[in-house]
Amino acid sequence: LARARVTRWCGMISTPDDVLQMMIKRSLSESGCPPHIIDDLMENCHERRWPPGLSSLETRQNNRRLYEKYVCKRVPGKQAVLVLQCDNSHVDDHMMVEPGLVMIFAHGIE
Repeated sequence: LARARVTRWCGMISTPDDVLQMMIKRSLSESGCPPHIIDDLMENCHERRWPPGLSSLETRQNNRRLYEKYVCKRVPGKQAVLVLQCDNSHVDDHMMVEPGLVMIFAHGIE
């Protein structure tokens, strides 16, 4: 997957609905991502499964400057990125979960 740049972190969707999640999951599958990894990643697309540094709106606002450290990969054709643990070993533990995060946005992905 290609590197991505998030220009509008405020556009993050912390509670994506089932339809949006299925669209992202399908795109990951079509891009060749292994099914077992897709399932693990999709578990981490909702704020209830995010690490402590992303767990609430207030916490996300306070930690916004840390987002710039993330190495993000673009989900093909979608306003979404993967933030994989293997690409982000430099990120503080409270900002990451295994095997990584799926972050979905309303807008702001390049």
